[in-house]
Amino acid sequence: MKNKILIAILILFVAVVLWFIFTTNYPIAFVNLKPISAVNFNKNYIASLTYYKNALETYNNKDAKVLEADEVKKEIKRALLESLIEDILVDEQLNKEIKTGDLEKLVDKKIEEISNNQNLPKAVEKLYGFTFEDFKNKVLIPQAKKEILESRIFLSGENFEEKLKDIKSKAQIMIFLPGFEWGEKGVIIKE
Repeated sequence: MKNKILIAILILFVAVVLWFIFTTNYPIAFVNLKPISAVNFNKNYIASLTYYKNALETYNNKDAKVLEADEVKKEIKRALLESLIEDILVDEQLNKEIKTGDLEKLVDKKIEEISNNQNLPKAVEKLYGFTFEDFKNKVLIPQAKKEILESRIFLSGENFEEKLKDIKSKAQIMIFLPGFEWGEKGVIIKE
């Protein structure tokens, strides 16, 4: 009987591991035990590359090849991972200070004006390769939350950058993405 239970647990464990691997839904980092999945990171990375490629082709076509350099790709990944970590920390801090319903109302109010622009969905798809809904969830909402936290910190007489450093220093962050690690000042590229 014990062997059957052990075998069932082992099969379940292997199935879960294989699901994570084949769906790329495995965590590449944990921020205070909240995961950042590979699939989320990869979608954002592709959108970042698309944005930079389109921006360079629009404003300075001869520099568009710079995105092919490994150093540039690593820096984009580093900055993206840093941003995703900050989004989680900002969200946690706001949830400590503001009731969830009130926070949602503040965020909705912040992005309402932008969302009413008729041309925005087409521009977002062309520039980022995102649907407008993905853009809203991955860019607008995190940015709105960051602005809300920044204004709350400013009104309390503190410096936002210093407060964010303090929040980061107290956070438990584990990075599993090869080539990157968490340091005193944030995500760093391993040499």
